[in-house]
Amino acid sequence: MKKRILSLTLSLVLLLASFAGCGTENIPADPGNGTPAKTDAPADPDAPAEKPGEASEPAEPEWPEPDYSDFVMPEETGELTVYGFEMINLVLSPALEIFQEKYPDVKVNFVKLTDDEFGARVETEIPAGKGPDLLFCYANTIPDPYKTMASGLFEDLTPYFLNDPDFSFDDFLTGVMDFGKYRGQRQLIPVEVQLPLFKTSVENLADSGIDPDGIRTLEDFCAACMRYHENNPENALFSDGGDEDYLSDLIKISGMSFVDYERQTPVVDEETLHTLLDVCRAFDSEDGRPVGIDYKQISGVLERMYLGSNLSNSSPMVLINDMWIVSHAGETPCILPAKDIGSGTTAEVVSYAAIPAASRNKLNAYRLLEILLSEDIQSGYTKTGWKAAYIRIGSPVRKSSFADHLYFTRDEMFPGDPDIDGYIQVILNFRDSVTSASILPSIIRRYLNLEMMPYVRGEKGWDDCWKRFVSTLELYASE
Repeated sequence: MKKRILSLTLSLVLLLASFAGCGTENIPADPGNGTPAKTDAPADPDAPAEKPGEASEPAEPEWPEPDYSDFVMPEETGELTVYGFEMINLVLSPALEIFQEKYPDVKVNFVKLTDDEFGARVETEIPAGKGPDLLFCYANTIPDPYKTMASGLFEDLTPYFLNDPDFSFDDFLTGVMDFGKYRGQRQLIPVEVQLPLFKTSVENLADSGIDPDGIRTLEDFCAACMRYHENNPENALFSDGGDEDYLSDLIKISGMSFVDYERQTPVVDEETLHTLLDVCRAFDSEDGRPVGIDYKQISGVLERMYLGSNLSNSSPMVLINDMWIVSHAGETPCILPAKDIGSGTTAEVVSYAAIPAASRNKLNAYRLLEILLSEDIQSGYTKTGWKAAYIRIGSPVRKSSFADHLYFTRDEMFPGDPDIDGYIQVILNFRDSVTSASILPSIIRRYLNLEMMPYVRGEKGWDDCWKRFVSTLELYASE
């Protein structure tokens, strides 16, 4: 027992030291797409000319500070129209129940659709001035949310928040709420995010000579991946191959920009993309599929077979459970907070909400948005059956709710376990290291898979794939 306690104590010391040693800085948001802007040294007049598509992040334009002094909240109306579909209804349905309790005189038109119906109607109706009063959807519902913001279809919600005495951005994850800003206007509001983390053990990293304290940049992380592959050529990078490849996860944590929507031109860092794709290439199998783990061989225990878990398992509940499993398998759990292109930490937006500019019931739409961001929903659990969280795919954006999920997991799954509070503190430290949030638009992901995966699979050279990718981005950006 003393040996186990000593091991767990060392685990927490190492984890806390890892967080203390990995400093972060707030990276300014790129107004073109909401992702972190790359910070560069002063320009070198003797530096070689940039290659096509390799332009550095554009300087942030000095948009005039919006004047909201004459803003008044929209007038009261007696209706609210909302569209929902399958998984999103797990959050939307209880939010509407609360709305009806608070505003019983408002007629709620709740239209339940299939996933395909929802996407098709949103894409056609909102540009036509129709559709729901509040759009609440997952990240991939709209092919490119950034381009949609640039079209002016959504309401600027900044004055709503400024005139709401009960709302404070300090209540939410640092940097995350700036995701949906365009030209200073706050149009898209994150409701749920995935945290960019990788779960492994200190012993696993040590076997490959990887020091978690030394991973301070995206380049450091990629170098650690390659070193792990050199020492474990038959092993997976993550616990599985992610979606179709590792590319999506690596692009998401990088916080890379691909299009400057203001200037309608590609803006992507060739060197960084090349580095990320080389990592994908190293772990890609001969049949074009990434190397994954055979779960039948691990018997439910996180053994030392991989560098980290994929990003789809970063909910607060899963974090505590995985740390407990690793420690009880006799190893020291370790969480690596991934770094983005600016050495910050970019969370992935899972779901977001927006009020269409053509909405006829904007006040009621904002009231529903308030509920989606409230502790009732962000911290809430179903009232019947197993007490599953409303926010369950990723993590709440409200800080206190993130903590509530952790403590709920402790009390429900590990009552009386003296080690769980230490795990919770480590995870809360990670929560507070996030500096920004972004989405990898599904259409950009499609272009990446179409033009760059031939390089990953060894079918074409870099120059050929890169030129085709930049050309595709140029056509798309100019549309």
